Amino acid sequence: MIVASAVRLIAQLNTQIGELQAVVAEGFGRHPDADIVTSQPGLGPILGARVLAEFGDDHDRYANAKARKNYAGTSPITRASGTRRVVLARYARNKHLADATHQWAF
Repeated sequence: MIVASAVRLIAQLNTQIGELQAVVAEGFGRHPDADIVTSQPGLGPILGARVLAEFGDDHDRYANAKARKNYAGTSPITRASGTRRVVLARYARNKHLADATHQWAF
């Protein structure tokens, strides 16, 4: 009995998730930058909407591509002194966008 009710609940939740995904995909599809975002391999309407929401749609927000990479946390930090050189991960970043790019990679 408990298993059957859990299965019904999961089926209901899956239906609601599908409905929400359809609404998000429809709204994202109307955005002027949707074609640009989804032209990237691996970005569909759901993850593309998330990436676009985190970056924003103001094209003048970032001075160049490096500024976008820094905001996303995908550009490493190199510290060098003399003959020693260390490459570190960037910790100052948009955590939600970093999570989205991690999902994008898989």
